[in-house]
Amino acid sequence: MSMDDRTTPRSKGLAQIILALSPADGLVAVPVGEQYRWADTALRLTPGFERRPDGTYALHDVDTAKPNLLALAENARRHRVHLFGGARPYLGDYATALADGLPGTWTVKVEVYAHPVWQEDLVPLLWDAGELIDSVEHSRIPYAANLTNGAGIELLLVERPGSAHEYVLGCFASTPFDDNYADPHAPTSVVLPSEAAHAAGLVAGRFLPAYELAVHERLLAAVEAAHGRLEELHATWTAIEQSGRYSDGIRLDPATLGHTEQQYLEEGSVEWRRLCPHAAALLSRMRSVAGAEDSASLDRLHQLLHPDAASSTWPAPASSPAALPPGTAEILRRWRTDAPALLRQARATRPVGPATTARPAIPAVGKAPPSALGRTPRSR
Repeated sequence: MSMDDRTTPRSKGLAQIILALSPADGLVAVPVGEQYRWADTALRLTPGFERRPDGTYALHDVDTAKPNLLALAENARRHRVHLFGGARPYLGDYATALADGLPGTWTVKVEVYAHPVWQEDLVPLLWDAGELIDSVEHSRIPYAANLTNGAGIELLLVERPGSAHEYVLGCFASTPFDDNYADPHAPTSVVLPSEAAHAAGLVAGRFLPAYELAVHERLLAAVEAAHGRLEELHATWTAIEQSGRYSDGIRLDPATLGHTEQQYLEEGSVEWRRLCPHAAALLSRMRSVAGAEDSASLDRLHQLLHPDAASSTWPAPASSPAALPPGTAEILRRWRTDAPALLRQARATRPVGPATTARPAIPAVGKAPPSALGRTPRSR
């Protein structure tokens, strides 16, 4: 059976085997397609091919591989499987060479998306404003390499669709974000050449700085927005408390003052829970600062936002308003007092991104969601 070019596997059948040479592993075979199980069966029936935990197969002794390849071709024919090969090296080898050239220690893992629908799981997880997300959405990506550095950065490397030599690298969103699709702060994926050392230079000098800047800007925007909502809630409650009237001018029944305050604390606690992980992540990026005032504020915020303290102070949302944790008002007051120092320092210490990818900060203090505070109660 003839070998088809590897750059065009998308329309060549419901079951395919992609073959690639690897200096470390010999001949690597990847079963893919809507009927990938046929391809898997063909490889299982072929002597010499060993299945690996990531779903790929390897034929280690390439020098004597001719009988094995003839057997594979026959098994593929019987199971209606198309074979694809080409000059491009195995993706896992390229990813490993790329990772070796990056700063720090990286772990490489190949992921196989044998069935076409499997790659759709990547879409909500990717954080990208470039070619990577477009390729995952509109092209066939049979496999990819996942690169992680153990410090919160997770990258995805794929063979560039339509190219026999280039690659595309982008990232997954950093914690604590999970709504990544079309995020305005997302960095742009980078197209990489076939030479891994050159590619590593592009990633280290261009993509990773842009990524760090994007993470910082996104965290800053999230904290600014949440802080703005807390300030608006506090201003509304203060005006009600001092005037004895709702925002529409209706006089407040003194008997309901405690209930209105409880509403303020409930809504404030919801915003606080949203804010905490973003503020803690932003604070962790701050270095020591000049000026005793800001330094003291950041130290107090560190105590306020420490994960252990946060988890003990803020349990799961209570089912009853009366069960709100004690000290809610004090925690919100402490945040409002010291948050300006965090925002001030975060704006002043933005990471330096590459000139071609750095973008101006996006104003993030948006309109607060509708609040129950200040509304006239329904007549009973």
